[in-house]
Amino acid sequence: MANPLKIAPPPPRRSASEAEVEVRTEALPQKFNQVKEDERVQFNKRVTRRVADGFEMLAIRTRKKVPELLAEALEILEERHGKV
Repeated sequence: MANPLKIAPPPPRRSASEAEVEVRTEALPQKFNQVKEDERVQFNKRVTRRVADGFEMLAIRTRKKVPELLAEALEILEERHGKV
């Protein structure tokens, strides 16, 4: 019974020098063009589940993103309490 499952033979092994050349070329640094679009920052504050769910539901209903809703909320609060 010579190979009843019709399994392909394993691929040929590369020599150690070929593997080193491949590793060295993969390790070369790549240059990225990172352009800052605007002054966005991460906003990590703890809020209750109710508040977080409320913003998520409003975002879905109004088809806006949560950061946009936060900006609107800030405008409303500034009108009510004055700018900081």
